[in-house]
Amino acid sequence: MSALNRRRITIIGVSGLSLAVAGVIAPGAFAAETVDGNVKVSNTETVQVQMGANGSIDAQRVYEQLVLSGQGKVDISNPVSTKKLRNLDGFGGFDVRDGKARIKTSVDGTKKYRSVSDFTKKLPLDVKITYLLDGKKMSPSDIVGKSGELEVRYVVTNVTGANEDVTYKDGNGKDTSSPEDVVIPMVGTLETTLPASFTKIVPDGANAAGDGRGGTLLSYTMTLIPPIGKATAEIGYKAKVKNAVIPTASISALPVDPLVNTSFKGGAESYAGGAQSGQDLTAGATEIDSNLLKIRDGASDLVAGILKLKDGADQLSAGLQDEAAPGAKKLAAGADKLDAGAKKLSGGTGELSAGASKLKAGAGSLSDGTGKLSAGATKLNAGASDLSDGLKTAAGGAPALLTGVAQLKAGAQQVDGGLTTLNGLTVPGLNQLNGAASSLIAAVTGPLSTNLQGAADSADLASAAVQSSTTMDPAEKSAILTNIGTAKAKALGVRSSLLSTTAPTGFLYGLGAIQQGTSDLSAGINAQTSAGAAATTGTLKNGLAQLIGGLTQLQTKGGELVTGLDKLSAGAGQLKAGTGDLSKGAGDLNTGAGQLAAGTGDLKSGADKLNAGADTLKGGTGQLADGATTLSDGLATAADGSGQLAAGLGQAAESAPALPEGATQLSEQGTSQIVAQGDATAKDFGLRYALLEAGAARAATAQPYGSPDGATALTAFKYEIAGADGASSANLRRGVAAVVLLGMAGLLATIRRRGII
Repeated sequence: MSALNRRRITIIGVSGLSLAVAGVIAPGAFAAETVDGNVKVSNTETVQVQMGANGSIDAQRVYEQLVLSGQGKVDISNPVSTKKLRNLDGFGGFDVRDGKARIKTSVDGTKKYRSVSDFTKKLPLDVKITYLLDGKKMSPSDIVGKSGELEVRYVVTNVTGANEDVTYKDGNGKDTSSPEDVVIPMVGTLETTLPASFTKIVPDGANAAGDGRGGTLLSYTMTLIPPIGKATAEIGYKAKVKNAVIPTASISALPVDPLVNTSFKGGAESYAGGAQSGQDLTAGATEIDSNLLKIRDGASDLVAGILKLKDGADQLSAGLQDEAAPGAKKLAAGADKLDAGAKKLSGGTGELSAGASKLKAGAGSLSDGTGKLSAGATKLNAGASDLSDGLKTAAGGAPALLTGVAQLKAGAQQVDGGLTTLNGLTVPGLNQLNGAASSLIAAVTGPLSTNLQGAADSADLASAAVQSSTTMDPAEKSAILTNIGTAKAKALGVRSSLLSTTAPTGFLYGLGAIQQGTSDLSAGINAQTSAGAAATTGTLKNGLAQLIGGLTQLQTKGGELVTGLDKLSAGAGQLKAGTGDLSKGAGDLNTGAGQLAAGTGDLKSGADKLNAGADTLKGGTGQLADGATTLSDGLATAADGSGQLAAGLGQAAESAPALPEGATQLSEQGTSQIVAQGDATAKDFGLRYALLEAGAARAATAQPYGSPDGATALTAFKYEIAGADGASSANLRRGVAAVVLLGMAGLLATIRRRGII
């Protein structure tokens, strides 16, 4: 293909590209400054690069197209390349000042200004081409006409990078920065058409289609936008060739804003989301690590608590098995004996009450008799003549009468003494038993209950700590959790058994029964003003027997006294003075008999109360015996449970030190690593998004020479890569002739317009 033909095709292609990119990139659109009216300005810079087949640059030009639309007057300056600047719309030139073409005109509709000049800036893309035939690297001209497997490789690199300090967030949300190579984001396509002589084509990722003339059209897409893509794209193809030629290729490239462009906006937002996720991950992992360290500290306290609990459980087990359980058995045996004694006491007090009733009846009879005796003594005055003999007989019987009376008095005193002894009786053993029961109740409901509940709570803490461990062997974890659960259940079971006040097997139920029984027993004894024991009732019976004997003698002597009184009646006159004394004595005797009757009434009342108290005592001792038996059984169960609790806590104490060690290991090897990973993730995605932001900022200024203030600025780059077919010399000759002919035709047209011919 001749240079002329190649130039003609290039110009057509660039014009089409300029129109195509007009709606692709619009970094900004502002109303231009106008003198009058409203005019919009759009400026497109299209860079066209002609390259040889080997990748060398033959020429590079920039095409400027300035479009004014609207109505009004404008006076603007458009930056341009002034090297070989030519007007494409006519033969006239431009008013160029300080590298800017000044446009001063009136607009009513649309006006266009087009120019071309040499491109003097640095190209944004570097293109390198490699050719291989049957695996051997060769120049394009050497491949022409040969056959074999042809491989063509294109390496396109975005070389717009500039070093900038890029700022982004770390995992803790703090700003950090680093120097980075920021490029102008570029996207592009490489297109080439392979002739029909190319077979077995391997497009290597290209979009392939027929060209309608037997050839194959290959189109490659290049995303030269780090970090969405790479700054360098390596593309190419393989094919079987015969009488080979090197096809032409073209590269079109555009700068884009990845934060706005719909093709890349989602990727940019995913980087922003990834950075935020990294910050969230860092914050969450940091909090988890902090809590894990708290768990480690708590686990250390738990280990210490388990060790103390184990010591307390050992002491509890020893106390229950060695002291409490044996003592409860002794208490049950003693309560049984006490219950038997209370039953005997109840029977004795019943007999005492019956005897007191008989004594009261006898005392009443005695009072009646002494009353009659007093009346008879008055009548003695009439028997004075026989009084002397009767007095003798009475004198003989008087000692016996006095003895009986003395015996009655002694018996009454013995009864009174026995009642006094019985009324003052105390029961120290019962009071001590009651006090011991109260102490046990306080111990069970106080420290013992608290310690057992503490054991259960500590077991819950231990269970939670073991559950949270992710480094512990599953079988070992399961065994530890089973032991902890068993220990907790036993601790709560022992506590429930100890604190139960309703179940017959409850420890407090037994102690309450003991306390109630001893209180009732003590109250039953102490409440009786004339109560006593079996020995007292014996003394009372002896006194009563003596009293009855004295009364019998008194009755016998009373008969003799009657006889003597018969005789005394004859000598009543003589003994009148003496019978007055006798009458007085009989009155005194009557008074004493009345007092005796009253005293025996009190004795009867006290005996009844004593009997009622004995019955109450009997009921209390029965409950005491039952409670003591229940207590003994409950303490035996508690002793067994405390032994199992001590054993379980021993196992827990052996395994518990693994808890803080595991928590520390989890922090060092787990959550701390997650914190670091979250920070790295936040930085990585944050840097990616920051690079896109920095690239977007550069994309806004990607136009090589710039545009008038407020204009819509568009930019495109076109690389035309020549092919090789061995016909370059002939084409060159034909191209020169065509140029001459075109030049002559243009000259003739100019002469005709000026009216020369």
